[in-house]
Amino acid sequence: MTIYLEVITSPNCPHSPRAVRLAQNVLKEMHGVAFQEVSMITSQGMQIAQAYGVNATPAIVLNGRISFVGVPAKKVLQKMLDEELKKETEKNSYFF
Repeated sequence: MTIYLEVITSPNCPHSPRAVRLAQNVLKEMHGVAFQEVSMITSQGMQIAQAYGVNATPAIVLNGRISFVGVPAKKVLQKMLDEELKKETEKNSYFF
């Protein structure tokens, strides 16, 4: 089970580097999270940001949904990731 964390950044946003560092630091303590920085400076990054409807950076995207805009506190990001991992675990624990 893996959840996907994307941090959408912009080169002219002074807060984007801090959001990426925060995500990287939190992920050192967690397993089961795939991380990607998506820079809006690239055409692919711009397409991804538009698909999510990102209007401001940094934007934290968990499993394809914008979960936070800005730089969350470390505990907030940890809680969001823990909750998402719990959802994935519950999803994968059912037998049909």
